[in-house]
Amino acid sequence: MRVSVVIPVKDDDRIFACVASVRACAVEAETLQITVAENGSSEAFRQSLAGLPEGVELLTLPQPGVYAARNRGIEKARGDVILFTDADCVVRPGWVQAAVNCLERGADIAQGFSGTARSSLVDRMIQARYEAHLRERRAGEATECDTRNLAVRREVFDSLTFNERFRRVGDTEFGLLSESLGFRVAYCAEMTVDHAHEPDIPLFAAKQVCHGWGAQRLMHEHPEVRWHGGHLQLVASWSVRVRRLPGGKRLGGALAQASVGAGRLLQRFAPRLPFAAAVMLLGAIDKASGLAGHLMFAPGEPEPSPSGIVKRVARD
Repeated sequence: MRVSVVIPVKDDDRIFACVASVRACAVEAETLQITVAENGSSEAFRQSLAGLPEGVELLTLPQPGVYAARNRGIEKARGDVILFTDADCVVRPGWVQAAVNCLERGADIAQGFSGTARSSLVDRMIQARYEAHLRERRAGEATECDTRNLAVRREVFDSLTFNERFRRVGDTEFGLLSESLGFRVAYCAEMTVDHAHEPDIPLFAAKQVCHGWGAQRLMHEHPEVRWHGGHLQLVASWSVRVRRLPGGKRLGGALAQASVGAGRLLQRFAPRLPFAAAVMLLGAIDKASGLAGHLMFAPGEPEPSPSGIVKRVARD
């Protein structure tokens, strides 16, 4: 089976290790096309991409936009299957073959598992939080999509592509809308990448605020879709009611800043806590941050950025 791999990148030297790990999977496909979609990087970084291995295709987009970069990669893809990962990931041996096997068993979209590429305390905490929603997930079950590790049959893109208007939740939107069109999403744990988490709990909280905002936006724009967990519909409905109350909008912003502040405290004191307790507190920060994002959403208002929420320049 012919396979294309699309990797967006913006000012991230880890792209070279990512590409090397993907190239090592070449024996697992009839043909393997690798496309790096650079979007809005500095001139110095763009020039460094001349060092990509021969045969790796490079697309250059003048403006930042991770989903636009993926869509341009899709347009250039020649594979029967298109895989996605990120520049801060390293794919494990067997990644391509596991994706192909999952699709050959009947799935249209395969969602893989993401491990951690580092072993610091904060990395392990964030990884434990990431894995929480997958602990009960069985092979082949549907789940929300994450483009850090995703495989899609080419024909799915004849019906829809990624929403380019927003920075976050476009992959979740793509998966849920695909399911509403009758395509099958399946979880494939054998399809594994290692992701380099940012070991920064305040930034983690800020990103979760943005994810909450994106989830509320998605449910506002597509009330017909159903998530793989009914609690988010309840959160969305409750958030709309709260936001209509006097001071409801300010409550979202205050909760976001409180979550970031709690993240700073946890970053400082986590080494003194039992690991299970630290992860439990991170889970509470995660939920509070997501709720803040839900409360902050209003139709037509600009999407928040992690840098804006954490009030410093950060890798968004």
